[in-house]
Amino acid sequence: MRLFFRSHLSFLLFALILSLSTVGIFWLDGYKNTRLAIYILFLWAVLGILFLTIRYFGYRRVFKRLEQADIVASEFHPDEGSPFTQAFESYLAQQYHAYQIDLQKWRAKDTDRSIFINQWVHQMKTPVSVIELMTQNQSDPTLRSIQEETDKIKQGLDTVLYTLRLETFENDFVVEHTDLKTLATEAINEHKRLFIRNHLYPKVDISPDLFLETDKKWFVFMLGQILSNSIKYSPQKGSNVEITAITETTGYLLTIQDYGIGIEKSDLPRIFRPFFTGENGRKYQHSTGMGLFLVSEICKKLGYQLTVESEIGSGTTILIRIPIQK
Repeated sequence: MRLFFRSHLSFLLFALILSLSTVGIFWLDGYKNTRLAIYILFLWAVLGILFLTIRYFGYRRVFKRLEQADIVASEFHPDEGSPFTQAFESYLAQQYHAYQIDLQKWRAKDTDRSIFINQWVHQMKTPVSVIELMTQNQSDPTLRSIQEETDKIKQGLDTVLYTLRLETFENDFVVEHTDLKTLATEAINEHKRLFIRNHLYPKVDISPDLFLETDKKWFVFMLGQILSNSIKYSPQKGSNVEITAITETTGYLLTIQDYGIGIEKSDLPRIFRPFFTGENGRKYQHSTGMGLFLVSEICKKLGYQLTVESEIGSGTTILIRIPIQK
């Protein structure tokens, strides 16, 4: 109704001007034909209301559809209403059908692309594993350097793989009963060489009695992304990365704290955006801006609450609230 009156505002304005003009003419004439003026104004009012009423009932379906933006786009009624309404509904149905055809084409292309990248990642993991076996001799500095680069390749491949799997998270989700300390230990072990290489020390303070139902693979990957960031932005050798967990009224509070360079306050509201690297990304060119984005998306999928506290020069604290059903 509001849109209807807005679209007919010019008509209402014209009717008002016409009415004022009539009153003005009879005022100049000295109100000699007052009764006639009243009849004319009444007639114009009746005709105006009749015109708006007929027009409203003829076009109300169109105006309702335009006002209700959340209406299901596929609900079309091309055989109901006035001829204009039927033509409008028919046009929308044709446009929606064309849109669906294009959408299906792009979905098919996106599916093919995801399958190709998924297969390519798995194919690349085989030579990476072979290189790892060939560089197990830690006494050779050249082999250690190759091993470092191999770890970076593995982490990059995992990031690509899990980014793709986010789109089909429900198909790759397996709930298991496990304890929080075991998951944290697994994530640390996967980054053991990275900790040693950067002379950082992980400290786990989690009770073995904290059990939860979750997907181990996604949970360990999420923790791994946080630990990777903590290591990457902790240039000071000999510092700690602390992983703790406490019990709250509604679940557990998992905390990952480092004592690295910290995050600028202006960057904090944007750190969960994909490819956002901020000030730290300018200092560390190998930043991709995908780590915390993936952590944020996984937390949403798992139903966890994620917050970040940070101060320049003092470090960063990641807080994950895990609800537990009792």
